Amino acid sequence: MAVHRRFWLTLSVAAGLCGCSVGPDYLAPELQLPVLFGASSRQIVSQDTAPEPESLRWWQSLGDPELNRLIEKAVVYNPDIEIALTRVQAVRTQQYVVISNALPSAEAAGSDGQGTGTDLTKGRAPAALRSATNSGSLAKITEIGGFDAGWEIDFWGKYRRQLEAVRDDAQALAEIRNYVLITVISDVARNYADLRGLQLRLQIAQGAVKAAQKTADLAQARFNRGLTNELDVTLAKRELATVQARVPDFVGAIAHAESRLALLVGSFSSDVIPELRKSRGLPRVPSRLRPGVPADLLRRRPDIRETERQLAAATARIGVATAALFPSVSLIAATGLQGGEQNKKTPTPLTNIWSFGPGAYWPVLDFGKLDALINVQELAAHEALVNYKRTILIAVEEVDDAIKQYRAQQQRLRELNVALEQGRRAVVLATERYERGITDFLYLLDAQRQEFGIEDQAAVAQEAVVMQYIALYKALGGGWELYDTLPTPKPGMPAIIASARRLANDWH
Repeated sequence: MAVHRRFWLTLSVAAGLCGCSVGPDYLAPELQLPVLFGASSRQIVSQDTAPEPESLRWWQSLGDPELNRLIEKAVVYNPDIEIALTRVQAVRTQQYVVISNALPSAEAAGSDGQGTGTDLTKGRAPAALRSATNSGSLAKITEIGGFDAGWEIDFWGKYRRQLEAVRDDAQALAEIRNYVLITVISDVARNYADLRGLQLRLQIAQGAVKAAQKTADLAQARFNRGLTNELDVTLAKRELATVQARVPDFVGAIAHAESRLALLVGSFSSDVIPELRKSRGLPRVPSRLRPGVPADLLRRRPDIRETERQLAAATARIGVATAALFPSVSLIAATGLQGGEQNKKTPTPLTNIWSFGPGAYWPVLDFGKLDALINVQELAAHEALVNYKRTILIAVEEVDDAIKQYRAQQQRLRELNVALEQGRRAVVLATERYERGITDFLYLLDAQRQEFGIEDQAAVAQEAVVMQYIALYKALGGGWELYDTLPTPKPGMPAIIASARRLANDWH
């Protein structure tokens, strides 16, 4: 009895230590980041000290209600976002599995057998229930049934660390879903700008057709009056056919852009095209950029947040591996009924049986396998840390590059607008001089061709400015914060309730 008392005293003390967990506790690393984008000076920052972003709905600054409507529709109906959310919910539901593993479990079992053996229930009933049999007065144990339960006490925090890892995994997947979300938002904005840019270029091409037709009519009229030769008419008609050939290209590209937008918003082209047929022109970018500071990226970029959660999960798994070094203690109990035959082979009434006691397991000799597994998890955590730092480096460089490209496209557009103004003036002058017979017809054709080319380049540059603005805010990572509320995952039901519900075909 003294031995039993000492055991239970030791067990009580160990149970009091259940709040501790082996392995390192996770701390978010502090990093040195530039003070401003493009700056060489550094400051130490962490996620806890990063400021909030200035703007969440960055696409609304483009001032296009149709674009806003398409983005809101894509957030609700885009299939990629729904798939990513489903994966998040699957891992969040896995938390219930880990919690269940840490709690006591119970099951019902029974066995009946006939034969020449002395214990015919072996292999047909749980060990905890069979250990409760008392066959002193029985030649054979032929019947047994009852309940058994077990509970592995989490002395060393194995299950707590597993739960931490699963929660961190779920948060990492949630960040992947956020990344998919801002990717879809930026893709909708980008394809919308592409569509409006193509519509603008189609209008320019149609305007060029009208101008070429007018020039061809002018050449024909002068030819009819004997003021020019047939070559001018032929050249004018050739130029007219050339610019007319551009129109079908734009029409086909517009149809393709409409199809891409329909896929992004989770709809069919026939449901989206009527709303996009009317050309609204390209969205207008704000006059000022507000990219914030690099420290903002720690909160705004989902890929950075994802790698940070992966680092936390890897750190928790070190604790899981470390807990395997120490003894595991379980409490096991069983109660039920048994029956059999006495020596005279006469049946006996069923009698009550029960058992209760602790169980322990300690791998005292494994030739270093468990310690090596801890080393593996520590190396995985180190890899996650390096990946976290690399992701931040990539993010800062992406924003730096996006800012530079945006400013370069703005400068290009300004220069093209100057060239376009001069090109239009050149067409007016060439037309006047040709009508008075002062200059050759080729100068007029060249001036018109140059004007059309510069106007088309200006439209492309205008679209490029919008595209770079979208690329910048995608690199900044904002926009998902308004949609980060996730539905509560469905908890698991006890087996006896779940079996009835599944039989009732209650699938959702």
